[in-house]
Amino acid sequence: MFSTYLDRLAHRTLSEEDHLPLLPSGRTLSSQAKQGSIQIRQASVGIHCFPNEDDALSIFLIQRSEYDGKHSGQIAFPGGKMDPSDPNLEFTARRECYEELGIPMEAGKLIRPLTPVYIPVSNFEMMPFLFFHESKPAVSLNVREVVECMEMPLPELVHNIPIIHRELPLERNSLFQRKVPGFQFGNYWIWGATALVLNQLKTCCQA
Repeated sequence: MFSTYLDRLAHRTLSEEDHLPLLPSGRTLSSQAKQGSIQIRQASVGIHCFPNEDDALSIFLIQRSEYDGKHSGQIAFPGGKMDPSDPNLEFTARRECYEELGIPMEAGKLIRPLTPVYIPVSNFEMMPFLFFHESKPAVSLNVREVVECMEMPLPELVHNIPIIHRELPLERNSLFQRKVPGFQFGNYWIWGATALVLNQLKTCCQA
């Protein structure tokens, strides 16, 4: 069963418009949003997929630790900013996944990069890399950076995980709010760049 999804993920044509259903009101696509921005910083994340006990494809998500920053406590993919010593963004994704979850840097076959996401609030462009593991990789949390690692079955994302809207402040400590779309996964609400990438995965996996 997982091989069907894996084949679709590997070969489906990607489009930035896959992000549209999860864009907040007033937010433009990344290619437009980053126009005019200067000194955009580079980051990448690793999407580690593997067959689960039900012979379906699952991925890892993490909950970030609380800290004084824009993405504190959010549900995300493991990853982070590119260091000057990193030779490329795939290396960055693998290094960050090793630092946060203990997944060895050589583990997982690169399937493909997905569509990059520009994050205006932090001026980062985030590149997602999709990796495949023949079996579920063991993880060891870096508790300074990660509160929890959770497994999301892709069939659940495709068929059962709803998109809901929540009111969020436009800025921290702001009284103004806007409705923001996200995925409700159990007790977790996933929004922002992670939700955009998840929707591209969902679109790829659909028949």
